[in-house]
Amino acid sequence: MENLFALRSRQAGILGRLLQKKGGLTMDQLARELGISKAAVGQHLIALERDGLVARSELVKTRGRPSHLYVLTESGLHVFPKHYDWFARLLLEHYLKSFGSESTQKILYQLGQKLAENFSARLAGKKDNERLQEVVAIMSELGYEAELVADADPPFIRAFNCIYHHLAKENPEVCFLDLGLLDALLGRVEHRECMVRGGLCCAFCPLGSNTRRAFGCA
Repeated sequence: MENLFALRSRQAGILGRLLQKKGGLTMDQLARELGISKAAVGQHLIALERDGLVARSELVKTRGRPSHLYVLTESGLHVFPKHYDWFARLLLEHYLKSFGSESTQKILYQLGQKLAENFSARLAGKKDNERLQEVVAIMSELGYEAELVADADPPFIRAFNCIYHHLAKENPEVCFLDLGLLDALLGRVEHRECMVRGGLCCAFCPLGSNTRRAFGCA
């Protein structure tokens, strides 16, 4: 997904105008607001439509022929910067203060299991490495740079980034969100290596559904 700063300035300008005008703007209106030709706006809109950032909406009457309104898509909204760290930090601090570390681990673990419900159907009928590979795909969709180390004994999943690294570094309870997710998808996992604890990556090895792991041993 491109961010706003990676887009050409004219395209970013179009997205900015459409963000302000949720009902949409015509090509003529965009040309007037940006002070560029209608042909130039048309070329930028072609690129933005191709990338799924804008879409044509309803036809509206103009002085000439009816014109389409252009609106931001959901993907277009997501190119604008969002800052969730402060909100996540506020929630985590509240849980830790109100419930303590061990209860917060359990809450985050349960949230990870809840998240897994969105993906569990994708694992139906898959076994062994095929199942692990699908979990790698799910992790990639969530923002992890992950891979399956298939030639290890046993095979394991390795992630080279943590999508909430700074938060987890201050509060390692956050790791239980990952553990809840991966336990729900794979049965049980061992968190063999962790970047929060100084590792070069996060490594997760399936243990099987009958293995029990005590909380506090992330």
